[in-house]
Amino acid sequence: MLFRRARLALGLTQRQVAERVRALVEAAAGRESPFDAAYVSRIERGLITWPHGHYRQALCTVLGAGTAAELGLIAKQVHQHEPDEVSSSNRRDVLAAALSALLPSAPPLSRLRMGDIRAITERTSVLEHWDRTSGGRAVRDFALRELHTAVGLTAASTSPAVRGALLGAIARLANLTAWSSFDAGLFDEAHPLFRLGLTAGREHGGTGLLCHLATNAARQEIHLRRPERALELAGQVGGRLPAAARAMLCAVRAQAHALAGDERQVARHLVAAEHAYDKVTDLASGPAWTQSITAAKVGSDSGFALYLLSAATGRDNPRVVADLRRAAEADTAQAARVRAMATARLATVLYRQGERAEADRHAARAHDLAATIGSARLATALTVMHHAALR
Repeated sequence: MLFRRARLALGLTQRQVAERVRALVEAAAGRESPFDAAYVSRIERGLITWPHGHYRQALCTVLGAGTAAELGLIAKQVHQHEPDEVSSSNRRDVLAAALSALLPSAPPLSRLRMGDIRAITERTSVLEHWDRTSGGRAVRDFALRELHTAVGLTAASTSPAVRGALLGAIARLANLTAWSSFDAGLFDEAHPLFRLGLTAGREHGGTGLLCHLATNAARQEIHLRRPERALELAGQVGGRLPAAARAMLCAVRAQAHALAGDERQVARHLVAAEHAYDKVTDLASGPAWTQSITAAKVGSDSGFALYLLSAATGRDNPRVVADLRRAAEADTAQAARVRAMATARLATVLYRQGERAEADRHAARAHDLAATIGSARLATALTVMHHAALR
């Protein structure tokens, strides 16, 4: 069946498809969805041939299909008002109507409770995971809708504790929306979203969350080759931080200094990042946002700093290949984009060093990893890799 073939082509289990569809529907509608792996199984067995409209739209998004027909989904009775196919001239209106149905307006809350905040943070966690595995292009619009909903809740009556939790949820969502916008190449859209997140983060008062926002905003400035602005953002972070966050902050500072070719500062901050991460004992017991700062992630950040430094100075640091290789070989699905970025950069360095055979292997692997990741940053890394291969 076309549906099952599309799922297997992406290497997804029925449960993973169900989780992603459920995340989309819940993020859009603001309420829980019963969609599960059993529902996916019934589709594949032909027991369900025409899921509800919001499920069809989410399934097409998750499985990369343009229409339900591409997944083999057909209505038993097709009515004039709901055609399977539409002409290109009518497609925009049909999609607008479908989107309106998929994203109904949530009723305003008169009283906000902690359970409402927990629901927001649970949906945010799902979207953050999806961003890491599938890229910002897949997540950005859903994160933006969730952010709009959360900001709208500031008008509700609530206690000081719940309001503080809401500010933290808004800061985290703004970070995700800004980051996914940046990852999708929407730099102008990302800037005000980062500013919103930093404002909410300061009002919330959590130094760790502020660190997460500032370092992600700094990464965009590094991508845009504005090291002074990146260091200014990193300098806004103070106070007590989890060890993983300190390591990340040091690695980002090293990247900013690398753009300017400052070898001494790069070395200093990378040593600090390494020492800080040595103190990490259990990521799972820390704040949710720190759990993605794995050893592979820090290795990728360190390798990227040395990668930038090599470009600035014209000399390869002996550590750059080792750090990028460690990140490229990380065996975790949660680090899909990290692995793809590190693999592309590793191939680039090896091409520049004349190690063509090994570089070709990593380049092929980078393309395989990138196949299901919608990321403008990754596309840029692949383009740089191609140019290095042609030299």
